[in-house]
Amino acid sequence: MSKANSSKTRKVGFTETVLRDANQSLIATRLPYSKFEPILETMDKAGYYSAEVWGGATFDVCLRYLQEDPWDRLRKIRKKMPNTKLQMLLRGQNILGYKHYPDDVVRKFVEYSIKNGIDIIRIFDALNDARNLEVAIDETVKQGGHASGTICFTTSPVHTLEKNVQMVKDLKSMGVKSICIKDMAGIMGPKESYDLVSAIKDAVPELPLVIHTHCTTGLAFMTCLKGVEAGADVIDTAISPMSGGTAQPATETLAYALRSLGYQVDLDDKVLIQMADFFKGVRADFIKDGTLDPISMATDTQCLNYQIPGGMLSNLISQLKMMNAIDKLDEALAETPKVRADLGYPPLVTPTSQMVGSQAVQNVLSGGRYKVVGKEIKAYCRGEYGRTPAPIDPKIQKKILGDTPVVEGRFADSLEPEFEKTKKELGDTAKCDEDVLSYIAFPQQALAFFKDREAGFPKKEDPKKAAAPAAPKASDLPPMPAWQGHVYYANVPASAANGVTARPIQPFAASYQPPHLVMGAMDTCPGTYTITIDGKAYAVSVAAADGPAPAAAPAAPVAAAPVAAPAPAAAPAPAPAPAAAPAPAAPAAGETPVPSPMPGNVFKVECKPGQAVKAGDVLVVLEAMKMEIEVTAPVDGTVKSVAAAVGTAVNTDDLLVTLG
Repeated sequence: MSKANSSKTRKVGFTETVLRDANQSLIATRLPYSKFEPILETMDKAGYYSAEVWGGATFDVCLRYLQEDPWDRLRKIRKKMPNTKLQMLLRGQNILGYKHYPDDVVRKFVEYSIKNGIDIIRIFDALNDARNLEVAIDETVKQGGHASGTICFTTSPVHTLEKNVQMVKDLKSMGVKSICIKDMAGIMGPKESYDLVSAIKDAVPELPLVIHTHCTTGLAFMTCLKGVEAGADVIDTAISPMSGGTAQPATETLAYALRSLGYQVDLDDKVLIQMADFFKGVRADFIKDGTLDPISMATDTQCLNYQIPGGMLSNLISQLKMMNAIDKLDEALAETPKVRADLGYPPLVTPTSQMVGSQAVQNVLSGGRYKVVGKEIKAYCRGEYGRTPAPIDPKIQKKILGDTPVVEGRFADSLEPEFEKTKKELGDTAKCDEDVLSYIAFPQQALAFFKDREAGFPKKEDPKKAAAPAAPKASDLPPMPAWQGHVYYANVPASAANGVTARPIQPFAASYQPPHLVMGAMDTCPGTYTITIDGKAYAVSVAAADGPAPAAAPAAPVAAAPVAAPAPAAAPAPAPAPAAAPAPAAPAAGETPVPSPMPGNVFKVECKPGQAVKAGDVLVVLEAMKMEIEVTAPVDGTVKSVAAAVGTAVNTDDLLVTLG
């Protein structure tokens, strides 16, 4: 009897990804808990093998953008879904970040993930270096969790079927309870799926096998069907309104197809209909505000070449928009496989996808390949992320590292324990061990979150309440105050008239990934507008321009500060022009300017006036595309002045430091 015929009575399980990977891939993980909380109890009745609800980028985004405690989010989901196995994605020794952490931190993170509600931890390493999975797998098993060992599927001259099968055997020896084939870019075709699943099932028939893929290239449905035919036990899918594009194939479609082929599928169709109806509304909201970009929903067969996974593609689009460089998307995509080859063909999955993609963007925007190199890429070339599938191009490695020695062995073995030390340093700032772990993973974002939490988060409007009253007339409002920096407004219709309220996003910052920017609407629609900032409404008069205004010289970055509400004016008046920040004085003869190599956000300032520095010393650290870019001194000298300020946005060639 053929494998296909013998498997037709088999049960196929489904993992629902809408709360993690589907929304990460389509809307850059911007789905807040309040948006999906009403459907959780219904989801719990669907009959899923598991629901992927945590890990990946959710942790970072909760702290950075959503003002949510990721641990509390997990506990809330657990309470609402007591009957469904909750699953998370863990990046092995990287946990949820972009560097390797000490073993004690990895173990503590796994422990608290399970304590807070996780049942299944899908554990992968971006380089498929099994040494980086051992500690996380061991601790998951010790804590009574289900460790799902993962292969990151990719294609290259050095990735073979035999290597994948050997890795599966290594994972089995570590104690995993299942195997996952993680096709993060949607490049695994039906033949590769059938062949790889068959080979794995022959090698470890006793371990359940999961297929995870994306619809980016249009192959996903065929890939899943052929994988199931070859013996796969579980497939990752997304409820239909949040499926397709860079996300997973539709749950309902594959359930229907597999049943028609004779497989047992234990999903409740009535519940799936309720879920689909609910997420149609969620999807509509994200389309309306522009978060769901049409590019993320398109089928792109060129991904078979550049291999960028869905979550990274949606973030790449968002970051390029933020840098006003979306026109460089095609160049960045074309550069990506070249960078990947230079770096030894790493699978493009977090964090290597972000690292390779970021480096590709920097190569395009900075005007020279590897002219600007992120801190993470330097660490990668040193061997801190593990054993690369193929050797790094020696010329590129030399250009990036210079004479810096490379790491021998497993990098985590060289790291000192960090958890207890950090807990002591944080003191009362951390209210629990989970706070300590949040800080270790994302220090800057966690501290900002702790500060906001201490101040009390603003109450969100109850969606069940009646609609807000109409905006007040402009004549009743004070004039718009002067605003330093850049502010963009969303949801201003092209036909806007007197009394329309625009929603402020926030002062422009390189670390911010705006859900939607509607720029220029007010430029083309003269009149009086009502602008709301921090809950205060202001009147703004906009006059039509006869032609484009001359470009102003770039101003020095200005730290964003809260705007004080002005006293009510007796009568409305035209808004004053925004106050321009004073530009730094041009360097004098004999002085050396140190400009920003690319758009970014000032993350750290490592120097001060009067300080003696040597060529190569780090002066400023920028954050761009979630990577750290170190700006170093080009010559020996003394710091004369520092224009950079932490938290401010800078553009290419903006002055950061002046050396004398």
